[in-house]
Amino acid sequence: MFQKIKKIALTLTAFALSSYLIAQDKGQSFLKSSVQFSEASENSIPLEQRNRRKFDNALIADLDQDGYLDLFLIEHSRRVELYWNNKGTYVQGKPFILGDTHGMAVCDYNNDGIVDLLVQPGGGGGKKPSRTLLYQITKDRKISGGNAFENFESSRGRAVKFIDADTNGQLDLVTSSFPPNDAVNRAHFLYEKSENSQFKFVNFLPHGDRFNMRTLITDFNNDGISDIVFYGGAKMVFVQGLGKMEFKDVTQELLGKNINWSDVSSISEIDFDNDGDLDLFLTRCKEPFDTEKEYDEKTKTFYFFIRNKAVQLEDIHIDGNFKLENLQMAYPDFDVFIGANKRLFERKKDKHGDHAFELTPNEAQGWPEDTSQKGLYIGYVGDGLWRIKADTESGTSAVIHNVVKKPNTIALEEMPAVLLENNKGNFREVTVRLGINASEQTASAAVGDFNNDGWADIFVVRYGKSASVVEQLMYLNDKGKYFNPVHDHGIIRKELGATGMGADAFDYDNDGDLDIVYCNERGQWHVFTNATQTDNNFIVVNVGNSPSKKVSAMGAVLTFSACGNQYKRVVGATSSPYSQSFNTFLHAGLGKCKSVENVTITWSNGEKQQLKIKDLNTIYKVGKEIVVAK
Repeated sequence: MFQKIKKIALTLTAFALSSYLIAQDKGQSFLKSSVQFSEASENSIPLEQRNRRKFDNALIADLDQDGYLDLFLIEHSRRVELYWNNKGTYVQGKPFILGDTHGMAVCDYNNDGIVDLLVQPGGGGGKKPSRTLLYQITKDRKISGGNAFENFESSRGRAVKFIDADTNGQLDLVTSSFPPNDAVNRAHFLYEKSENSQFKFVNFLPHGDRFNMRTLITDFNNDGISDIVFYGGAKMVFVQGLGKMEFKDVTQELLGKNINWSDVSSISEIDFDNDGDLDLFLTRCKEPFDTEKEYDEKTKTFYFFIRNKAVQLEDIHIDGNFKLENLQMAYPDFDVFIGANKRLFERKKDKHGDHAFELTPNEAQGWPEDTSQKGLYIGYVGDGLWRIKADTESGTSAVIHNVVKKPNTIALEEMPAVLLENNKGNFREVTVRLGINASEQTASAAVGDFNNDGWADIFVVRYGKSASVVEQLMYLNDKGKYFNPVHDHGIIRKELGATGMGADAFDYDNDGDLDIVYCNERGQWHVFTNATQTDNNFIVVNVGNSPSKKVSAMGAVLTFSACGNQYKRVVGATSSPYSQSFNTFLHAGLGKCKSVENVTITWSNGEKQQLKIKDLNTIYKVGKEIVVAK
């Protein structure tokens, strides 16, 4: 064989792990973390240990209604993986959603006792516009359906999210798409729930530019009517719900004429000061279209990402053989040409994931005269120098080891995360004042009280530093007055050649503390178990349908007071830009507080139920009747 194919270990050496980056950003000092996480074992959840393309956050819901949260995980352009939760231990289900998938939303929107799953397929780069699909999932884990809503407009679908737009207890629908240049005013769709589990088109919603397709359902003015934020492009668009299926663009009123943020990658609701309204935390990163080049001085690893253009890198100096890790290429260009004779690399695994190989100088000798064919070219040109060119329509990326001289790199633009304080429906930025001072690009965040001390914390997924092993960011809330950045919390991105993607907090084992599920693009899915040792109190309220009108729990709000603080939690809250989970388990840490008062569940139609909580550290099931689980 002209090359020696070698499997590069998924687990990095102890040396590499010891060199991971602690994000010392602009002089920010990091405390030793009091919160500890450990990665869930294969016995807890058998996640695939191969790097692949990803999309969006996990979709979290109790699909079989057995009291434990199941997972859908999107493998972009390949399929969606299903994991059933068997009382805190996951088993993998049979995949049934195949191909290019973007947004997903789940709940029993027609109140027939069967969980409904809406799936927003992609549009094949605009060549194969698609419509939203509908599946049903029963309590015995049987799955049916898959038919499209034929009255929906075909599009390059992105977000799909339920919303009760007229507060009548019937769940309506908001979808977004990636529009062509001449149709940005037809990107955001509002559908009203109609008969026979269908939806009818009502109107187009306010829009920004082509990338303004990420979507948050929230209630920013605290009036009990759901609002919408569209984001991800050059600006954010705040859309106020007026009831009766009517909406109004109030961006300028809320943010002012000169304040807006571009390239927002996720928005998380967080009541950081326990005043009873929802503040917003924004992560920001660029769209993955431009060339990326990064280098780690310690590990001598070089990363590149090239998309939609022909780029020949400068010749790089390598000590010994050419060792390539996490090569990722996407449709339609998969060919790798070696040396002057353009010998083809023969894949041993499917094209949807990473590949790794090693070449000697003899195996890759020379450079071809003609490099006009689409693909990746690798050649040895003498004196320890190797040449690389990529010319592919979709993204091509990899990491190269033993690069002894620093190549030219491209510094990622600074895009600081943003914390917006909600002041009676108006927002003001308080990011730096509250201790969040990371200027680097970030992809997503998960909000939750990870130490049950009564204050919501923030886990942040970093976008860049793809040539390195990195520790993710964690900010612990100091009584609503400051966020302490901490290290040694245990959540480390080990995959080289990956960038950050989506994250959410949830309690998969029902032990009363919040765990984290997150993924890396061109990397892997991860579940991290909360291993924090604390004697703080907590409550969990599992919200069901309303007792009178049988209104879905989606969008239901839990409010209560405890020791002078006001708490608010919402069913369906997620940082996902495209999908909408149905996590009905509303968690709140209490610290040393031993009593809660004024506990109220409010469903989307305004129906309320009061709840008396006597026992802490329990799960309360709320709906037609109240059930307490220790």
